[in-house]
Amino acid sequence: QMSNWVPSARDKALLRETWSNDFEHLYSLGSDIYLYIFEHNPACKALFSWILKYEEAGRDFTQGSEFRTQALRFVQTIAQVVKNVNNMDSLEAFLYDIGQQHVKYASRGFKPIYWDAFTDAMQVALTNRMNVLPALDNKEDQERAIVIWRDIALFIIDHMKEGYNDGLKGINQFPA
Repeated sequence: QMSNWVPSARDKALLRETWSNDFEHLYSLGSDIYLYIFEHNPACKALFSWILKYEEAGRDFTQGSEFRTQALRFVQTIAQVVKNVNNMDSLEAFLYDIGQQHVKYASRGFKPIYWDAFTDAMQVALTNRMNVLPALDNKEDQERAIVIWRDIALFIIDHMKEGYNDGLKGINQFPA
């Protein structure tokens, strides 16, 4: 459980140092996350009706605008966490609300176990990213960055999952 995660000043600095808002970086990371999810949990594809349309037409769904939009949407959430890491309370409400919004996908087949697929995918993609970053000065910083990004993935998904689970019960801890 990482819902009470509070990063140190050094951790926040490492987060900012290892994050990029560069479009190519964001798109690549988002793509890696979704490709990992679809490879390891093919049933998740059913949540995205456009994937089926591409596959039925014998086309690569990753080349479509819908995939690009989805990949970017997910990493924009991560970018919000990095940007607002000094305001953890607002982040909790922001992530919880995203979880609440996912309740509407339950009827499309969204299962609570999929949160674990997203956690795994984020951790793998972010770890891979840290392992190839030239920016870090030493192995210790690199290893710490990997731990921090794993913690971020858990923090994000824990709050989304809480919002989703509450939403299924008609509960909202952060009403607008």
